[in-house]
Amino acid sequence: MSSDTKPTLIPVQSDDAEMVVAMQTARDRFPEFWREVSADYKRVIPALGGSMVKAYFYDAAAPQSGEHMWVSEVEYDGKTITGVLADTPRQLRSVRPGERVSFPLERLSDWFYVDGGKAVGAFTVRVLRTRMSEGERRAHDSHYPFRFE
Repeated sequence: MSSDTKPTLIPVQSDDAEMVVAMQTARDRFPEFWREVSADYKRVIPALGGSMVKAYFYDAAAPQSGEHMWVSEVEYDGKTITGVLADTPRQLRSVRPGERVSFPLERLSDWFYVDGGKAVGAFTVRVLRTRMSEGERRAHDSHYPFRFE
């Protein structure tokens, strides 16, 4: 996908109350995500249409200037979430796309899995979608091969 067809980056303030609640919901409900995804990993024929988590990444010299980015191929050992960085950092130098990354549950900011063509979870995405015009929402949603409902 070329850079001009990627979804637009949407800046959010760290004290945005709705986003803070959405991120806490994602952390609180992470066991639901992991139960479904880990069960799907064991199936001969996977039933889910994909899954990802989003986490906060930062450079050690500037922990307040980080980015929330999506991670695929998720694993969880009960303490640490590990996966492959699916996003391209806009300003960070400490991580690169395709790199294996690990982080504690406290840095998790969202998750989703696709079941029956519909995103389950995606708590921060849902908040952002409510702030979009109908046209912006259609353009945003056109980048994904599943539905947000």
